[in-house]
Amino acid sequence: MITKEPESKVRIQFEHCDPFGHLNNMQYLSYIMTARTNHLRDFYQFDLFDHAKTTGNNWVVSRTRINYASPIKFNEVATIQTRLVYVDERKLIPEAIVYNSDKTKIHAVAWIEFTYFQVLRARPTRHESDLFSFLKSIEYRIDDFNFDGLDERVKSLSKMLARRADMVEV
Repeated sequence: MITKEPESKVRIQFEHCDPFGHLNNMQYLSYIMTARTNHLRDFYQFDLFDHAKTTGNNWVVSRTRINYASPIKFNEVATIQTRLVYVDERKLIPEAIVYNSDKTKIHAVAWIEFTYFQVLRARPTRHESDLFSFLKSIEYRIDDFNFDGLDERVKSLSKMLARRADMVEV
């Protein structure tokens, strides 16, 4: 069975933090993009760079939404979970959730919209049919997905964590 929600752990590095010891906001995206690239390679055997070499196509970021829910500090271990929450003929949107190590607290949630591009011609293109089938097979559908609804999504995820914590305490 193919996993639609791969995750991995990473330790927050000193040089990525601000003077207060918090992960710098820009670094969240670096950690998230690295995790998603690794998840594609390790869980789906899909290498973005090999794909670009083979097809001449790749994705470019067209929009980014990120909600910084709570700070994460130097030397803490984060669990980063990614999933593909939207895909169409030309675009895709993965969701990344940055949790604490044991996934009891959310540090950040990001949606990054990517547009599929012909690299040499610098113009949007459609996903090839086999690629589109693969993407649909790993899609984790969110009902009524709306790119502007990230704050509501964070509230929903936080409530889910709170319910899970209540179940453990009982």
